[in-house]
Amino acid sequence: MSVKLTPEEDQYDFHGYSMNKHWVQGPNTVFTSIMSAMLTGDLRGYDSFFLMEMDAVPIKAGWLEQFEKEALEMPTQNMAIRGSKYLGHKWDAFKHLMPAHVVEHINGNAIYNLKHPWLKFLHDTFTGEGNVRMTEGMAFDVAFAMITQAAMDGTEQELAAAFSQSKGTDSTYSGDSMLIGNYANTLLNHSFDVPTYIRHGSDRNLFHSLADDQVTLGVAVYDQSAGHIMNTTRSNHPFKNILMLQYFPGKKAVEKIASPSGEVMVTTQQATQEPHMHLCEVAKLAATPWFALTDNYHVINAPVSVLMDHSDPQMPVPVMPYAHGCERADCQASLDQASDLFGVHLEYHHDPYELLFSTRDARDFCSSWQQAAGSKSWKSCELAYGPTADDYIAWKISTNDKANLIATPKNKALYGWRAWTQRRTPAPMDMRQCRAQVYGLVEYHHALGNITSCGQYIENKVACIVDRDCMWIPKFQSGVCTKKPWKPFIRKPWRRSNSLAQHLQPDAENVHEDPVHFMQLSNSSKQEL
Repeated sequence: MSVKLTPEEDQYDFHGYSMNKHWVQGPNTVFTSIMSAMLTGDLRGYDSFFLMEMDAVPIKAGWLEQFEKEALEMPTQNMAIRGSKYLGHKWDAFKHLMPAHVVEHINGNAIYNLKHPWLKFLHDTFTGEGNVRMTEGMAFDVAFAMITQAAMDGTEQELAAAFSQSKGTDSTYSGDSMLIGNYANTLLNHSFDVPTYIRHGSDRNLFHSLADDQVTLGVAVYDQSAGHIMNTTRSNHPFKNILMLQYFPGKKAVEKIASPSGEVMVTTQQATQEPHMHLCEVAKLAATPWFALTDNYHVINAPVSVLMDHSDPQMPVPVMPYAHGCERADCQASLDQASDLFGVHLEYHHDPYELLFSTRDARDFCSSWQQAAGSKSWKSCELAYGPTADDYIAWKISTNDKANLIATPKNKALYGWRAWTQRRTPAPMDMRQCRAQVYGLVEYHHALGNITSCGQYIENKVACIVDRDCMWIPKFQSGVCTKKPWKPFIRKPWRRSNSLAQHLQPDAENVHEDPVHFMQLSNSSKQEL
C-alpha cells in the first residue's frame, strides 16, 4: 500500500526535532495509516502484522518462520505488542535522567496483534481528536509506551480502566521478541553475534575491531590510586598492552593479567617527562601502531572494543563530539591552543581519551608541537595544556595530508558509541596561578556530577543488582550497570475531554532521537524546579 504522503507530512529528521519539531510526522502517518487499514480498512481480516522499516536487516535464515511462530504465540500469551527495547549504548551516559517509558519503550519495528483490544485502544487514543500535537511531535512507539505505563501504574484512572477492560497484563506490552533486536544507531562490531533473526540497525553502523596486538593503552598514574583501573584490566577490552607511566617515585614492574579475551601485559615504569607531556611520552614508548590514552582517575569501560572503518582497516573511528560541546572554559582553551599553534580553527573539541592515535604520526606531531610551542611554558601559563588531541587533529589538518586526516567521524549526538574508559573520580584541580583558570572548581564539580556509582560496577552483575539505585543490562560479552531511569509523575489527571499531549509534554519524549536536546531539556527542567 502507498500512504501517499504530502510534502508537509513526509517529515523524518534523523537529527531529532531540534531541527524540525514535526520530525516524526512522516513515520507516524505511515504507521497510523497501516493500522487503520488493518483494523477497519481495505486490509482488515489479518490477525497480526510485523512493521519492518528499511534499516531492519534480516541476519539469520528462518526469520519469516520466527515471525509466524511469535505472532501465533501472542494471543495465547495475551500480547498486544511484541518487539525489542533499545539494546545499544546511546543512552548510557544519561539513561537515569530519562523518563522510564522512553527507556522501556518497544521500538516500532515490532509485531502487532490486531485482535487485541489494547492495541486498538492505543491506536484510537493516539489518533484521537485533540491529540494532534502528540501525533505531530511524538513518535508513536514512545507514545504507546507512555500510555501503557500510565495504565499499568494506575496513575491515570481512565487509562487503567481501559487496560483492565482490555484484560491487560504484564505480558500485553512485551519486549521479549527474538525476531528483532533494536540497536538503532549504535556502532557495532562485525564480530558481534546479534542473538535475534533481524537487527534493527543499518549495515553502515558495522565496523571491525582493531587487533589486540595493534594498540597500547597509555595510563598516566598521578598517585597511588591505580588499583581501580588495574582491577578492570581483567574485563572484556581490546588493550593487551598497557603502559603505566608513574609521576611519583615507584618501582618498575611487568605483570601478566588474565582477561576473558587473552593475556594482558601491564608495564609500569617511571615517567621521564612532565605530566602535561604524557601524550608524547606514550608516543615515544609505544611498540604498537596505535595507542589510546587515559589516567588512573578512569577505569576501563568494559565491555568495549576499538572499532575500525571496514572500508579502510588502517583508519580508526574517533567520535565527533557535539557541536555545542565547548561551553566550558577548559574545552574552549584546548581549541584556542590548537588554533594558536597550528593555525587551524577546529569546529569540534576532541577528547584525548576518546581518540585513537597513530604512533608514527604522533611522534611526528610531537616534534612539530615542540617547534610550534617554542619557548612558551606550561608552568607559567603561556600554554593552557601540553599536547592535546585538538592539537593533534589541527596538526594533521595543517599538513594537508587529506589521505590521513581524522578517519570516519561519528557524531555522538546521533550514534551510540562506548568510550574505552570512564571517569571514576575527577582529576585534581589545576593549581597553577593562571589569569584564566582552565580546570578549577567549576570544572571539577561538572566532572563530579557526571559520575554515578552504578557506572563503577564494571562487569559486576551481582554488585549492580544489590545496589537499589542501579539496574543491570545484559550487553555484548557481558553487560553494563546503569542508574535506574527517572519515573516522572504527572501533575494533572488525564481526561478524555482534553488532549493527552497537553499533560505529558511531548517535547520531552523525543529524546531517544536527540540526546543533546534531551540534556538541554533536562537542565532547563532542573532550573524550573
